[in-house]
Amino acid sequence: MFRATLPPKLRMLGGLVVVLALLFALLAPQAGAGSLSQAKAKLNTLLKQIKGARAQQAVFQTQLNALASRIAKVQDQMANTQVAILQTQQDIQQAQADIAAQQAALDARARMAYEQGPGSAIELVLGSTSAADLNDRLEILNAAAQSDQDLINVLTDQTNRLQVQQNQLTAQKSQLQHQQGDLQAQQDALDAKFQAEQDVVQNVASKVKEARHLIHRLKLQTQIPGYPPSGGGPSIPGVLFACPVRGPHAYSDDFGAPRPGHIHAGVDVMAPSGTPIVAPFPGRVVQSWDPGGGNDVYVYGAIGYVFNAHLSSYGATGNVSTGTVIGYVGSTGDATGPHDHFEFHPDHIPAHLWRSPYGYTIVGTAIDPYPYLNSVC
Repeated sequence: MFRATLPPKLRMLGGLVVVLALLFALLAPQAGAGSLSQAKAKLNTLLKQIKGARAQQAVFQTQLNALASRIAKVQDQMANTQVAILQTQQDIQQAQADIAAQQAALDARARMAYEQGPGSAIELVLGSTSAADLNDRLEILNAAAQSDQDLINVLTDQTNRLQVQQNQLTAQKSQLQHQQGDLQAQQDALDAKFQAEQDVVQNVASKVKEARHLIHRLKLQTQIPGYPPSGGGPSIPGVLFACPVRGPHAYSDDFGAPRPGHIHAGVDVMAPSGTPIVAPFPGRVVQSWDPGGGNDVYVYGAIGYVFNAHLSSYGATGNVSTGTVIGYVGSTGDATGPHDHFEFHPDHIPAHLWRSPYGYTIVGTAIDPYPYLNSVC
């Protein structure tokens, strides 16, 4: 039987190929195992970093809400000062009117005395026919003089009181200016804290994306740490399905707080200007405008409606789903800084209502939305 033979060099080369193939076969599983091990280690590192960032965000949120509470208190002080200024200005106007009336009476008396001349009083005395008549005439002169003096005394008192009120108004305006400066300082601190939180959010976003990729690649059921609740305090779930402000935000329970000429009927959710405002439940969006609220948006849902005010610009209108952007945070209308003035008007008032720190459960048809916000924000 004929058998072909290979040259020695070719036989040696074939042997090397077989050996290398065996080595690759042995090393390939080890390389794959190493790659999976590295991916899992990377994922664990990412999850720890994300968890740390979420914890940092929780700390930021606590600090943000504390700043929002301080801003609300400064706004309360400003509102009380503004009411006091209006009252003092009304008192000054009344005092000026009273002074003008007293001055007119004195001017009329002076004009009468001038027209009658100095001899009229002497003629009145000399014209008496008896001692009793003289006494009566002297009493008339004394009464006229006393009347003039009373007018002068009242005018002096009113002038002094007016000066006190004007000094009080100056002090109140100075107090308001100080409060406005304090408010600006608190707002600046809030903006800086918002920026710090935003930096954390942006930093962790890439880590979350990478972690999701690794989880999908490794076919794991691992959960990425979620955001912690930011509102704190009471929580009533199942009413709102999304936080109305999508992004860094802060709020406190300022429902029922005093405002010049009215009572605060919502909760101010503070956020950087331009932050998206979204529908907290499915419904129909209606846009509006008024001098106090500026750009307004209503969302009418199955259980009632919510009202958002001071928007910088509008978003979607008509029928929307939960989370649809319906506008952006701003400070249009009568606003001291960028925020979403958020009101909740249910179709049916719940039997047990949360009472705000200001003692209010309901203002008009609005109820305190604080516990509802806490469940989603």
